[in-house]
Amino acid sequence: MLASLHNLPWAMMGDFNEVITEEEKSGGNPISQRRVNAILDCMDTCQMMDLGFSGPKFTWSNKREIGHLIQCRLDRCWVNPNWRAYYFEANVTHLARINSDHCPLLLNLHPATGQGSNRPFRFQSVWLSHKDFPAVVREAWAGMDDNLEVAIDRFTIRAQKWNKEIFGNVFLRKKKILNRLVGIQKALANCPSSFLINLQDHFWREEHYFLPSVYSCQKKQK
Repeated sequence: MLASLHNLPWAMMGDFNEVITEEEKSGGNPISQRRVNAILDCMDTCQMMDLGFSGPKFTWSNKREIGHLIQCRLDRCWVNPNWRAYYFEANVTHLARINSDHCPLLLNLHPATGQGSNRPFRFQSVWLSHKDFPAVVREAWAGMDDNLEVAIDRFTIRAQKWNKEIFGNVFLRKKKILNRLVGIQKALANCPSSFLINLQDHFWREEHYFLPSVYSCQKKQK
């Protein structure tokens, strides 16, 4: 096996299409202990450990109504002891499930480094859809062909100001919606109900409303 050919730090992350305990599945047929033993034997042979998680309990759903709803933890991150020793603070977060039947997994290698108060400048792809954005770029670069550093600083300041005036708190509202979805999906894992499924559908629609279209965001602000 590949694991026997090296002693390097090693991690495997993704959809393994199998649960490893009964607690990792809700609804549907009982788990196959034979398949569970097979994957656990393989991981033991490779000296891999489950990195654990925070967030909603299940990473996959068949997105059916109550009575036919199946939820499982199919996605995870396995690491070997060398990897864990190297990234001893690393953790995994199950993010909100939106478009897919799987939720995204976020592997943070250095959680402590993300606590700074100075947020870096981030270009938002939604800006490209707005008719006024090219003018923001032109004004920032006007007469700055020979001074790249100043041009970048000017663009950063103008883009942030323009973003606040045009989009306001749209991105903050999206973050709040995603947080609500995480809470709903946690509750669905513990006590599935038609109310929670309908509430999840409501916030899915809210999430799709705010980000895909710049113009729909502007109309809502007006």
